Amino acid sequence: MIRELVVEGFTVFPDKEKFEFVPGINVVVGGNDSGKSHLLKLCYSLAKWSSGGGRKSLPDKWAEELRLRNDLMRVFSSRNLSGLTALNRGNDHAGVFASMIGDGVPDRMGDIRFRFCSTEEEEGLHIDEMPKRFLNNPVVFLTAREVFAIFPSFVQLGAKFPEVLDGACWDLCRALEIPMKLSPDDVALGRVLGRIQKILSGNVIFQDGRFYLSRPGQQAMEMSLVAEGFKRLGVLDCLIRNGTVNKGSILFWDEPEMNLNSFHLPLLVKVLTGLAKAGVQVVLSSHSLFLLRELMIQLSERRNEQVPRRFFGLNVPHENRLGVRVNSGNSLEDIGPIESLEAEIEQADRYLKLV
Repeated sequence: MIRELVVEGFTVFPDKEKFEFVPGINVVVGGNDSGKSHLLKLCYSLAKWSSGGGRKSLPDKWAEELRLRNDLMRVFSSRNLSGLTALNRGNDHAGVFASMIGDGVPDRMGDIRFRFCSTEEEEGLHIDEMPKRFLNNPVVFLTAREVFAIFPSFVQLGAKFPEVLDGACWDLCRALEIPMKLSPDDVALGRVLGRIQKILSGNVIFQDGRFYLSRPGQQAMEMSLVAEGFKRLGVLDCLIRNGTVNKGSILFWDEPEMNLNSFHLPLLVKVLTGLAKAGVQVVLSSHSLFLLRELMIQLSERRNEQVPRRFFGLNVPHENRLGVRVNSGNSLEDIGPIESLEAEIEQADRYLKLV
């Protein structure tokens, strides 16, 4: 899991901000332009990099600097590192510290500290503290981009030119190539899979290089034709059944409520809490008041009282929109008012007065 992250001068975070993650459910809350996706992409890049090295011998530092630099630019689809500094917020130097722990990697043995500057693109990224151990845990990022439709072309193009593709989508397509079983060996993940398939009213199958949604009594439908809200759940269905998402893995999920009816969100929250109980670290972003309230309701229930939870509120001050401020805590009340959520609450109040 990712245990701790400290950023300074990175994209929308010009000042030093610290994030302490828990093994269960981590929720990043904020409106548009608050840096939710940037935070998830950075965490994913670091977790992926930390799980991609050899466990027996550490490569030369210069090679790891190049690999991390390339990973960041591919995941962020950035032409250079200068675009990842808070340059338009008055900071041209970026510094990042991350602490990773996992199977065989004790506390502080997976720490990394690095920096880069917008004026030193040729020299690139500098690692000041290398991990003493690399992780061996699967890392998944469910992006907002739909991957089932692009899967065939991505696989063909990525085999020759992986450097030109969106890094997170390419990683997802590679994970989808792993053969699936009917159900996972883990009982807790089996329950999660059942909830996903209840929302989908079926399960995903792979035939002739394409994915289909198979529903009882119906002809299989290409996943590219399935309702938008179901597609990422279909991806998760595949990744659980092929073992990519399992105990000890990290799942990053950007706005899981996207394109889903509110009717499905209570069951979606059960999917999230079930993943946490199965030993998957979940890091998600959201600005859906319905989803966040449902999450708080279910986390307060006795059956979920042992699920670790952490909320991070990303706030952009009205008086100075040049930087994001971070509040954190174990509930929504701890992270202070969020502009986008307050707008929904205010509208609800006005509507109740109307009726």
